[in-house]
Amino acid sequence: MSALLSPDRPESPVFSDGIGDRVLSADPSTGEHIQLLRINPSLTAVPSFEFALRERVARLANFRHGYYARVRRVDRGQAHALSIVSDHVEGTRLSDLLRVARERKLTLDTNAALCLVRQLVPAVSLLHENARDVAHGLIAPERLIVTPHARLVLVEHVLGAAIEQMQFGRDRLWHEFRVAMPPTPGIPRFDQRADVTGIGVVALSLVLGRPLTADEYPRALNDLLNTARERTAIGDEQPLSPPLKSWLARALQLDSRRAFASAPEALAALEQLTGEGAAYVAAPIALETFLSRYVEAVLQPGTAPPPTAVPTPIAAVPAISDVVDLGDLLTPTGVSSFKDKRNMPAAKSVATAPVSGKSAGSNRKWFIAAAVVAILGTGGYVGFKNFRPAAAPAMATLAVQSNPPGVPIFVDGIERGMTPARVSLTAGSHILELRGRGVPRVIPVTLTAGAELSQYLEFLDTPSTGQIAVQSGPAGATVTVDGVQRGVSPLTIADLAPGEHQVVLQGQGTSATHKVIVQAGATASLVAPMTAAAPASTTGWIAVKIPVPVQIRENGNLLGTSETDRLMLPAGKHELEFVNPALTYRATRTVQIAAGKVTPVTLDLPRGVIHINATPWAEVWIDGQRVGETPIGNLAVSIGAHEIIFRHPQFGEKRHAVSVTPGTPVRVSMEMK
Repeated sequence: MSALLSPDRPESPVFSDGIGDRVLSADPSTGEHIQLLRINPSLTAVPSFEFALRERVARLANFRHGYYARVRRVDRGQAHALSIVSDHVEGTRLSDLLRVARERKLTLDTNAALCLVRQLVPAVSLLHENARDVAHGLIAPERLIVTPHARLVLVEHVLGAAIEQMQFGRDRLWHEFRVAMPPTPGIPRFDQRADVTGIGVVALSLVLGRPLTADEYPRALNDLLNTARERTAIGDEQPLSPPLKSWLARALQLDSRRAFASAPEALAALEQLTGEGAAYVAAPIALETFLSRYVEAVLQPGTAPPPTAVPTPIAAVPAISDVVDLGDLLTPTGVSSFKDKRNMPAAKSVATAPVSGKSAGSNRKWFIAAAVVAILGTGGYVGFKNFRPAAAPAMATLAVQSNPPGVPIFVDGIERGMTPARVSLTAGSHILELRGRGVPRVIPVTLTAGAELSQYLEFLDTPSTGQIAVQSGPAGATVTVDGVQRGVSPLTIADLAPGEHQVVLQGQGTSATHKVIVQAGATASLVAPMTAAAPASTTGWIAVKIPVPVQIRENGNLLGTSETDRLMLPAGKHELEFVNPALTYRATRTVQIAAGKVTPVTLDLPRGVIHINATPWAEVWIDGQRVGETPIGNLAVSIGAHEIIFRHPQFGEKRHAVSVTPGTPVRVSMEMK
């Protein structure tokens, strides 16, 4: 079992949905913050789910960009089955941001909304251009993170192909996963049109300033679009302009004849809508202004319920000076490690309110807002209170420790010394802020008269630069970054400022220019072939058509998968093997590759057997096709994932996902009562 998945690590989920639970943890080897997505066991029960997931993770291993949270690996442990390990992104999910804005009646003006759309569409376009047969598949506000610097990051972009294996219907995908799919005659496909539909739903939610409800998609889209209003930062409203309304309709696939087929197509139209001279100013300042207003609205006093938990009172302490040195008072049992969150009073606040950024100005306000938003989501919001002067105000003590020590302490915006320290404060609600190395921490605390509350925080150093790992085929290409020659490939170029850099590779009589986004503390990977494409007279391609993903092998070597549109091979005769381990499928074909041409390879799946029964009885549909009434025996179906629907006039509808293999028959029995 992976150490990360040990049951001795009782992390609480920071976000959960039909896909699974997300928890924060630390990499045991580096101490870096990571996020674990513990996948719902009902999904991993379908064998092809894991195969599709691992294939997509491997395929996108070298796809690195600041718009996307890096997926490190897929772990399988006994306690939590399958988990995806990703870099942790500091920020707030867009779904939470929209939910709180709606609850607090905060206006999200159209320019701020379009600023986020202007980040989302290019991000998806990058993925579509990287591989034309790859899509995110799960684009929704729940899988978008807004960072403290108003930057958008997409997460969980490797899951689409795996969820597609479940073969769920359009309504079920929306209600269980908030995944919007374009209308199709059969089982929805997680393709680039699906990504565009997801973009449309996110954009419409931003224009409306709230998430779509469960019953609004897809039936109410036209009504929502017709009644949507443009809003300014000061609250003025007017109907949507025809260009913006048309763009949203095309993204939402309301008319298949005019709908965007891919993100690059949607991006071209968006640039015309928001370009120079346009009516909209989708600039970062618009979003920053919204975040500033958001902070002010969230921090208004008197709007939150009273706190639900207080520290356990201890013996009253006499009034002391504001700051007392704790150097001689600390004991080994009073200090917790980051790895043992059970002894960390602040762990839940930090985990449920991942915020980061600089400690000054509007960013500091954003840290406070992000913390408050997360606590709102758990029902424990602590609001500011107006304290009236009293002759003898009740006092309490806040003990603050950190690793490393010497971190400046701020309470309600006023500096109160450095850690470790005990701070004497009036009883009630306060905002504790530690501005140490790495990510500043903002924690709402509630002090009870005569009680002492302890807070212990770990601070990790945050690097200010990143690096690029450059490889070329063949090696030995001269590498220039931003006009400065840095060596020959393969090499790693360190100490690069975060942002976009131009990388030029020269060698083998060719030159290639690439734009690479560098993130602080991260390594961007660039792999560039330098040789010209092989002449048409010596190579050709195969295009494999099969309903399930398969590995393509020759002489035991993996060449690629069937999810690639076409695979280049030397001209001539090849003995190819097509394998899906999860389905125990294996087939061999002798293929003659014609020079400069595409050779189609069509594979027919073998059939397996299903026995279906229900109590008392039910009509049965498989993959949308009616197959009869129970009991049904020896029903032959193709191997792979299938969705079985049981319907009874009195007891309603039930669904069951199965994976059929060529060997043992599958037996399914459903209790309808």
